[in-house]
Parts: sequence; C-alpha cells; structure tokens
Amino acid sequence: MKKSFIYSGTLALLLVGSTAFAQSGRGNTAVTTQTGYKQEARTLQMGGRANVAVVDQSGAKNEALVEQMGGRRNEATVVQEDYMNDARIRQERGRGNEATVEQEGRYNDAYILQEGGRGNEAEVEQEGAANEALIYQLGGEDNDARIDQEDAHNDASIDQLFGEDNDADIDQEGDYNDAYILQLGGEDNDADIDQDGDDNTAYIYQLGGEDNDAEIEQDGDDNMAIIVQPYGEDNDADIEQDGDYNMAGILQMGEDNDAEIDQDGDYNIAGIAQLGEDNEAEIEQDGDGNIALIGQMGEDNDATIDQDGDGHVAAVLQVGEGNEASIEQDGRSNSALVVQMGRGNEASIEQWGRNGEAMILQEGHRNEAHINQGGYRNTAAIMQSGAHHRAVINQLW
Repeated sequence: MKKSFIYSGTLALLLVGSTAFAQSGRGNTAVTTQTGYKQEARTLQMGGRANVAVVDQSGAKNEALVEQMGGRRNEATVVQEDYMNDARIRQERGRGNEATVEQEGRYNDAYILQEGGRGNEAEVEQEGAANEALIYQLGGEDNDARIDQEDAHNDASIDQLFGEDNDADIDQEGDYNDAYILQLGGEDNDADIDQDGDDNTAYIYQLGGEDNDAEIEQDGDDNMAIIVQPYGEDNDADIEQDGDYNMAGILQMGEDNDAEIDQDGDYNIAGIAQLGEDNEAEIEQDGDGNIALIGQMGEDNDATIDQDGDGHVAAVLQVGEGNEASIEQDGRSNSALVVQMGRGNEASIEQWGRNGEAMILQEGHRNEAHINQGGYRNTAAIMQSGAHHRAVINQLW
C-alpha cells in the first residue's frame, strides 16, 4: 500500500509541468492547458483591458512563452502537440496586435516579436519535424506576416522593421526548404514566397520602401530564386519556376522598374539587373538548360527574352533611354546577343532551328535592326553606329 502511494506520487510529479502567470491591469485573461510531462509555460501581461493569452501543450517537453506589455485587446495563442517544440511570442505596444503559433510534430521552433503596435498580426503554423520559423515586426501599424510550413527541416524568416501596411507571406511544402523575407523601409511593401517541393531556396530583400512588391513561386526540387530591391518606390519583381535545379535572380535599383522571370523545365538560369527608372524586363524560358540575362541602365528601356527548347543562350544589355530589344528563340542550342547604347534604338532577333548565332550592336540613337533566321548553323550580325539607320537580315533555311 505504501509502495503504491509512492508510485502514484512520483507519477503525479512527472506529469505536472511548470506554469507561471503574471498579470497587471484589468480585464486580462490567461489560459494554460498542459498534458504529458515536463511541459513549461510562462505568461506575462502588463497593460490591461481585455488582453488574452492561451497556451495549449500536449506531449512532452514543450516550452511556450507569451509576453504582452501594452494593452487593449491583444491576443496571443500557442498550440503545440507532440514533444520538444518551442514557441515564443512577445508583443510590446498594443492595441489589437495578434500572434498565433501552432506546431504539431516535434522539434519545431517558432519565434514572434511585434514591438510597434496597432493592428499588427503574425501567424506561424508548422507541421512535421525540425521546422524553424521567425517573424519579427518592429515598426507598427497594420503589418502582417504569415509562415506556413508542412513537413520537415524547413526554415523561414520574415523581418519587417519599419512599418505601415507591410505584408510578407511564406508558404512551404516539402522538406529542407529555405525562405527569407526582409523589408526594411516601410509603407505598403509586399513580399510573397511560395515553394512546393524539396531543397528550394528563396530570398526577398527590399531595403528602400514605399509600394515595392516582390513575389517568388517555385514548384519542384533544388530551385533557387533571389529578388533584391534596395532603393525603392514602386518597383515590381516576380519570379516563377517550375521544375528542378533552376536559378533566377532579379536586382532593381531605382524607381518604377518592372521585372519578371518565368521558367519551366530543368537546369535553367535567368537573371535581370535594372539600374534606373521605368525600365521593363521579362524573361520566359520553357525547356532545359537555357540561359537568359538582361541588364538595363538608364530610363524607359524595354527588353524581352522568350526561349522555347533546350540549350539556348540569350543576353540583352541596354544603356541609355527608350531602347527596345526582344529575343525569341525556338529549337535547340541557339545563341543571341543584343547590345544597345544610346536612346530610342530598336532591335529584335528571332531564331528557330538549331545552333544558330545572331548578334545586334547599336550605338547612337533611333537605329533599327531585325534578324530572322532558321535552319541549322546560320550566323547573322548587325552593327550600327550613329543615328536613324535601319537593317534587316532574313535567313529562313
């Protein structure tokens, strides 16, 4: 009888976790529910008026921390199911800030910190094992951040430092995906990352603020995409990749630039660099092993590369104002180059077939050049210097 009592007491001690509350102000609510053993939960609410903190832990050795400093209807929720999960929520200056962490599997880590107040919202949801998520919003007013990760060993980070209506969204399915968003300069910046597959990596970095927008979507395995918009105001960038082992990067420095990359296939590489204002660049590749590069320095330049097939190489360089260039390649192993230096130049290359080579070099202003060729191993080149020249080359077979 005595041994039975001792065993029962020991079991009770094992099942009891650690719980701590501290509340000041008025109308605050804190709820903690723990099952299993060796759970740890801490809740601190300082400012009053209807703040709510809820922690629900099931399994073993889960840890949760909730701190809300400034008051008025802040809400923090932590739900953890299995074992060895760790969640941290801290909201400092209040008025309607809301943070939610939900973790299902094991060894998941989530951290949320919101300092500047008024309507900020952060949400982390993780399923599987060994996922890590970080949300950090410092400057306040209506910032929103969300991380959703499903399987195992995914890593996601969102940093929004200077606020006002910034929004960041990360969604990852699969294993070993990495996604990072940082928006430093504030006001209406938006960033979105969506990855479906394994071993994908995506970076979005917006330094200069005001109405910048960036979006990355990757479907497949071992893809990498990077968008960098350092000096802001109304730049727009979009990368979409479907396949395996694709790489894409966009760099924008200036105002009102627009860049878009769309790749479908495997082992494709695409890059766009824009320095200036009101430049537009678009790359679309469908096939395997294609390479496309666009560089723009100046204002109001427009460049397009469209490649369908395998093994194509295309590049466009524009320095000046109001230049237009387009490259379209269909077939296999064609290569094309357009270089424009000046203003108001127009160039186009269209190739179909195999192993074609085409090049257009323009220096000056108001020049026009077009190359159309198909067949096998055809070569064409146009070089223009000065003003108001026009040249056309047609090699069809």
